[in-house]
Amino acid sequence: MIPLDLPELAKPTGELCAYCVEGAGCGVHAIRPQTCRTWFCLWRVIELSDDWRPDRSGIVVRPDGLETGEITLYVVRRTDFLTSMEVFGVVAGWIAQDVDVALSVPGPVGTYPARAVVTDWLRPAVEAGDRDDFNRRVAASLDRLEQHDWQADGITARYAVHIA
Repeated sequence: MIPLDLPELAKPTGELCAYCVEGAGCGVHAIRPQTCRTWFCLWRVIELSDDWRPDRSGIVVRPDGLETGEITLYVVRRTDFLTSMEVFGVVAGWIAQDVDVALSVPGPVGTYPARAVVTDWLRPAVEAGDRDDFNRRVAASLDRLEQHDWQADGITARYAVHIA
């Protein structure tokens, strides 16, 4: 649910693309804009299990901060997977490899998401191997992010992909 502001396609943050067909995916897949062709959720790129698929996990593993050694978990909705051993293990592994972890949450449609690097906040629970404390810290971080002062993205929806 990323913002797009391209000549052929614009949509506010948090708005589902008008070309999305429920249960089928992109209705203009064969002629979709280049941005749509090249963007991948990182769960595919870094080869996480299918449990990380955003429609199942509620988490989009975003490239935000990747160039500076950060991985962003954009929590679209809280699911049981968020508190799973797999999430704990993967995030603990990243932190052990000195990869910074950020959490992000969506705001109202038309606003930028809130995001914060939480590596140092999560580290004590990770180093203690305490998944319950880790889950409490993740939940507290998400609660705080959801109280963010949302900033409008200023994007007006525009759809100009021409279907032949």
